[in-house]
Amino acid sequence: MSGGARGSPGSGDGPFGALKSAFAWTAVAAAGLLLIQLFASAAPGPGATWLWLALVSQDVARTIPFAAVAAGLRLAACRGRRIRAAAVAGLVLGAAAFVMAGLVTPMLEYAGFVHGSRYGADIEMFGIQTPGGILRNLEYVRANPPAEYSLSVAHPDRAYPSRLEVAFHYPFVAAAVALLHTFVGLLLGKATLGMRSRARRLTRWSAALTAALALMMAVWTAQGPNRDWENVSGVVAAWTPVSVPAGALLLLVLLAAGRRQAVAGPLAEREGRRYPLEDGRL
Repeated sequence: MSGGARGSPGSGDGPFGALKSAFAWTAVAAAGLLLIQLFASAAPGPGATWLWLALVSQDVARTIPFAAVAAGLRLAACRGRRIRAAAVAGLVLGAAAFVMAGLVTPMLEYAGFVHGSRYGADIEMFGIQTPGGILRNLEYVRANPPAEYSLSVAHPDRAYPSRLEVAFHYPFVAAAVALLHTFVGLLLGKATLGMRSRARRLTRWSAALTAALALMMAVWTAQGPNRDWENVSGVVAAWTPVSVPAGALLLLVLLAAGRRQAVAGPLAEREGRRYPLEDGRL
C-alpha cells in the first residue's frame, strides 16, 4: 500500500490526491467484497435489484474507513500543511462513510424490502432505518418491551434496544474511524519515508493489514451476535472498536516524538560543543 507517488507542491497531491487514492482503494475493496457475496448468495428474489444496490452501498460504507489509510499515506510524501490536508481529507471521507452507512444503504434496503414484500407491515412500522428511524424504533421498544427479543430484521418491534443503539451509532463510528485512519496513514507514511522502496511497501502493507484485522476483531468481539444483548450497553459496544485506530494513532505519535527526541539530543550536544560559551560552559 503505497498511497501514491511522492508529491511536490504543484503535483496536486493535496486533499484531492489523497481522496483519489482513498476512493480508488474503496472501489477495489468493495468490488472484491461484492464478488464474494455474489458467489455466496442464493437465487435472486423479489426486490433483489434494490437489495443488491444496498449491498454495494454497504460494502462502500464498510471500506471507506479502511481506505482512509491510503489517503494519509498519499499526503505523507507531500510538502506543505499536511496536518490540515489530512483533516480535510479525513472529514470528507468521514462524511462519505456516514452518508453511505446512515442514509443511502437504509434507503435502498427499505426499497428492496417494500418492493419485494418480504416483511410487510412490520418493516414499514418505523420507516427507513436512518438514524431518525432507528430512534423511533428504539423509543417504541423501550416503551413496549416484547416478551421475547429477536435479532431478525423482520421483527423491528422486537429488536434488542442495545442492538438498535449500535445501529444508531454505526454511521458516526464509521466517520470517526475514517478520520482517525487518515491521520494513522499520514504518520505511518512519514515514519517509513526514509526506507527503501521494497521495505517501505512491506512495512506499510503489514501495518495496514494488522490494523484492519485488529479493528475487525474488535468489531466482532464488541458487536457479535452471540453477546448477551439484554445486558450490554449498545453505546459502549458501538464505540469500543474506535479504540483500535485511536490506539494506533497514539502509538505512532509517541514513536514520532521519540524519533524527534533521539535526533534532537545529539544535534543539541554537537551545537553545544561548537558554541561552548552560549550555555555558560567552557
